[in-house]
Amino acid sequence: MTAAGNQSVEKEVRNLHGQKMGRKGRETRQRIMDVTLEMLKNRSYKDLTVSDVAFEADVSSSTFYVYFEDIEDVLFACVQAAALNLDPLYEVLNAEWTEDNLESRVRRFVEIYGELWEKYRIELRIRNLEADQGNLRFLNLRIETTRGILQALGKKIAQINPRLENPQQIAIAIHAAMGALAAQHDIGIAGATRQTRKQLSAGVVELLYRVLLSKA
Repeated sequence: MTAAGNQSVEKEVRNLHGQKMGRKGRETRQRIMDVTLEMLKNRSYKDLTVSDVAFEADVSSSTFYVYFEDIEDVLFACVQAAALNLDPLYEVLNAEWTEDNLESRVRRFVEIYGELWEKYRIELRIRNLEADQGNLRFLNLRIETTRGILQALGKKIAQINPRLENPQQIAIAIHAAMGALAAQHDIGIAGATRQTRKQLSAGVVELLYRVLLSKA
């Protein structure tokens, strides 16, 4: 699934007055989002205020409200934007996997998953925290994004090893393992070190590789 195939997540960008934005409006909206993410490198999103974000983005609070309802709204926009940038993951899943390149494809898939988590760590952590707390729009976005990955991975598993009876369930288990791996990209979580993450990554690669080659 490419960004084009993720249209259920994407929506046309308009301001809160329903007006389609021109270049300047899009740039202002993006600057507010970028500043918000930058501020989140040093503070909790629960501590952000509209006035703080507006000040750092060099806009007035009234301008902020042209584009976003509140802090949660700008956070959701950031998370939504990250969900539309999973092309590298789907590119490797949609590529041809053969016996000759199977191990390298599996390794690259796991690597890209970790790279995307690292790139969008702030957005994904906010998404998961809000979803776990029952925030429906974050929860629905997580479900939608995860569903696409699971469907593509399950399809790939079924193609490589048609003997397996439940490729979708296997995809869910693999995805859970990769999620645990991705969490280790946050330094300090569970005492994670670079070596620990490297070992976990190798373990996930080995697990998926063995599943694809198993005789079921």
